[in-house]
Amino acid sequence: MGHGPKAKCLKIPARTRSPATNPPAPPPPRRGRLDSGCDDHVHVHHDLPRSPEPRDWAALPRDVLWVILSLVPQADILHGAGLACASWRRLALDEPLLWRRIDLVTDKDEDGPPAGWLAMACAAVRRSAGRCESFRGRVNPDFLLFLANSAPSLRSLHVTSRFYHMPGAEFATALAKKLAMLEQLVLSGGQIDEAFWTALANHCPRLQLLHADGCCIWYPLGGTLRASMESRIKDPRLPHMAPSCRRGPRLLLGVHAPRTGRLRELPKPDGL
Repeated sequence: MGHGPKAKCLKIPARTRSPATNPPAPPPPRRGRLDSGCDDHVHVHHDLPRSPEPRDWAALPRDVLWVILSLVPQADILHGAGLACASWRRLALDEPLLWRRIDLVTDKDEDGPPAGWLAMACAAVRRSAGRCESFRGRVNPDFLLFLANSAPSLRSLHVTSRFYHMPGAEFATALAKKLAMLEQLVLSGGQIDEAFWTALANHCPRLQLLHADGCCIWYPLGGTLRASMESRIKDPRLPHMAPSCRRGPRLLLGVHAPRTGRLRELPKPDGL
């Protein structure tokens, strides 16, 4: 028997049964998710930057501390900011350059003299160790003399309080002689007699700015004195006559002239 062509046998791979697979694993929990035990979840973001470790401010370099304290109002330093730590206290007490320009004006000054203002002013001047070049704040005659004795290099004086009783010519002359370096003087107000202005003209040759237009005087400045001050001082704002001084003088019993001891004539107030 003849044989025909051999038929090709195709091998069909046997279907193999895939092994049983486990159910898919649940997705990993989100980082920082905590189960609070109820339907809601509390999310804690652990990836946020941690708060910095506490810094030892006392260990800062001296020049850095100087910059920090120079930005703090000096009245606050005297009230207690300079006592934050030993290094701050040393710098506040022993660094005269920190007190070269003294400014003790605060918002509370509008309500009247703050408690302890004189002690603070004296402390600030002492800490300057003779290097104070500028002072701005409240003063009285005693403190003015203390400031003049303690700050021979004082160039700028801005008085924010008012004078109603200024000692006589001897005091004014002694004060002006100690302020020979003074270049700027600002007086907020008050009543100051001619002896003070005469002492300034005679003993403060460097004075270039005088703002005293908030002050008043009982009698007009002498023509020679006024001309001298206006010609030598670049920016003079001289005191004005008090309104009650313009009606003419009257004799007030019991008030004596400071030089002669005689009764002096005072201006007649308005309405009399």
